Amino acid sequence: MPSSGRRSGRLKGPRAVYVDDPFKAAGISDDEDSINLESSRKGKKKRASTEDSASDNEFVAGSGEEAGEGIEEEEEQEGDSEEEIEEEFGPEADASDFEEMEIDSIENTPRKGRSMPCQHDGSAKKRRADGTVVPSDEETHIRGIIEPRDHLSKGTYYTLTFGSDDRDLMPAVHFRMRWNKGIDAVFPSRFTLEEREKKPEYLYGPTFGVHPDDVVKESTRGWDWYYDRDIGERFRKRQRIETIEESVAFQNYLPQPNTRKHGILLGPHDNQRLFELGYHESFDFGDAWEEPGSKADESGTGAKRIREGWMLNIGHKAHCMSWAPNQNGLAQYLAVAVPITEDQKNQYKSEDSEPISSFQPSEPFPSALQIWEFKGKPSDTPTMTLDMDSKPRLRQVLCADWGDLRRMVWCTLPRTERAEDKEEENESIGLLATVWGDGYVRVLDIKTGRGSQETEFRACPFGVIFTSTANVQDIVKIESPAFEARPPSTVCTCVTWLSPSDLVVGCGNGFVAIWNIGPSSASELLPYFYRPLHATYVLSITSAYPVHPQLVITISMDGETRMWSVLDPTSEMASTGRMRGASPFISYSPICQSVVAGDENEFARVIPIRRFFTTTTIARLSSTISAMAQCSNHHPCALFGSAAGEVVGTNPFRRVVYNKEQIWQQIWFTHEWIRTSKTDTMGTSRFHDGYRAENQKLAKYKLFETNPVNGMGTSTIFEENTHVTALGWNPNRPCAAWASAALGCGLVRVEDLAI
Repeated sequence: MPSSGRRSGRLKGPRAVYVDDPFKAAGISDDEDSINLESSRKGKKKRASTEDSASDNEFVAGSGEEAGEGIEEEEEQEGDSEEEIEEEFGPEADASDFEEMEIDSIENTPRKGRSMPCQHDGSAKKRRADGTVVPSDEETHIRGIIEPRDHLSKGTYYTLTFGSDDRDLMPAVHFRMRWNKGIDAVFPSRFTLEEREKKPEYLYGPTFGVHPDDVVKESTRGWDWYYDRDIGERFRKRQRIETIEESVAFQNYLPQPNTRKHGILLGPHDNQRLFELGYHESFDFGDAWEEPGSKADESGTGAKRIREGWMLNIGHKAHCMSWAPNQNGLAQYLAVAVPITEDQKNQYKSEDSEPISSFQPSEPFPSALQIWEFKGKPSDTPTMTLDMDSKPRLRQVLCADWGDLRRMVWCTLPRTERAEDKEEENESIGLLATVWGDGYVRVLDIKTGRGSQETEFRACPFGVIFTSTANVQDIVKIESPAFEARPPSTVCTCVTWLSPSDLVVGCGNGFVAIWNIGPSSASELLPYFYRPLHATYVLSITSAYPVHPQLVITISMDGETRMWSVLDPTSEMASTGRMRGASPFISYSPICQSVVAGDENEFARVIPIRRFFTTTTIARLSSTISAMAQCSNHHPCALFGSAAGEVVGTNPFRRVVYNKEQIWQQIWFTHEWIRTSKTDTMGTSRFHDGYRAENQKLAKYKLFETNPVNGMGTSTIFEENTHVTALGWNPNRPCAAWASAALGCGLVRVEDLAI
């Protein structure tokens, strides 16, 4: 059987061409490039005129003349493109110019035929020490910075994170030597807090990058306006105080006192004891770890107790809490805002009153600000511990008819004590900026009687502040606080201090306003800065004081976190990744030179101001973050509270210095509240202590636990009285490790956390 001849596998006849080809009509067909490329390779070759080759030529590029014409067209196009490039960049353009042009204008430069060849003329690129290419003098565009997660040298990483100036690097090196030790991985140690400055060459270290002379000027000359006989006198006289009776304060401005006790379970996990605490009572919870009938202090051996701290019962959950700064004596003051109960508010609501909204002013409900005094134990060392022999007492109560007290921030800027302070009849505690339910921001000049052992009650209805003592005295009115303002057609939502005389306030419409609190003759105080920085409600605000006081960081309800400059907020603005569920907690840490904030999905994050576009996770909680302590100037440790009743501490500075450092965190305590059937108690709270530090695996965390039955995601719902409502670090150097935690059931726990 004769063998059949070899048949070609090529397609016979012309290739089908579709008239309505969208790619060819758009001029981006890949077939034309491949056809021209293949015809250029075969154009100069002579083939035998066979049926296959004829069909192939017809299929590819037609006859040989057509192919030759196509080659000449391509060579002309290449010549034109080279001439255009030489006209644009000049005859001395090198390969680096071609590469940068191709990267920057790849979307704006049309393609002409084949891709443009890059001809290297052998000239080496100019590079910096870190390996980056030095741009030409004509370059004006910005390309961004190096990704810090890449494998970089420590010098490059420090420059990207802290800056290249000595005022940025010296504080980072100074605090790295102090707070990057293993003992300070979670909570501050007493050894590090008491460590003296041993490196005098770090000029900008202890002052966070500010010159020491500027710090002294700010603590002295920065407060000249307050002590001025004209400006300061008018400012202080604005606030007029009147006294009211104790019975009136407890009946109208404080939560109704209840005769029932609050049960508390404390002690070792296998031998907890039950304590009962009444309204406005306190007790030393360190007794729960001691044997009944014995006390370590009474033994005379001087043995250290296992636990030392105070537990207070304020009767209702606290909205906010903060320690008074610039207090270097034995007395330390804790301000707590406790609203009245819903039953008490119903007495002041009218029948046609609208539901309470955060975007609108609320009705003028009575409210009060409580100031508790804690004593420190005298010591020869730079730190003090709690004096467990002196019980905390309610030193002062500020009552008002301005609605609930929602936010309060002490002026933490340094203030040197002067002779005028000692000459006054009352002792000055400090300036307190507050945001109330009626939408106003107010500044109160808090003062107490010198050596007084009585509780003072002060009330302020509609801009009038009243004062009272525990004993019955005359009623005193205040027609206005020291400062009072409100933006038009909106409410104030959050506040922070920009200087000893300037307040920056977030508003419900996304605007940010800045006021000077000095006295003015105008009937309505207008802000000298009022800009829309967000699209909606501003949840929290803080400033990058003291190194960058012009930088302000804000978080809005839509999940945006932005850092902007007061000098030029339009062009000098940076933002980080948007959160799906906004967290209203943010604070600037001058030691870390970063912003510490809450994050979605039960995480906490840190954002360096030099790399504000990136975030680093520093902690993980078992439930949603419900409270965060303001960062301290004396140690870098952070405290976070959750809806599950746990308080977690960590040291984010270790992760800022080295972004691959392991995360260590430790639970201070966990709290759980349950209802009880006993008629003589308001409920029972149980505390668990003694947790050890843990190394968290943040990458393996799952958002929701999976139910093994139906495979659906689940989350835990806790009792409202269980969660942590407020946290605080003491801002004073001798008591920097004192921490306070307010709980939803009305308890406040104060303890010295120095290891």
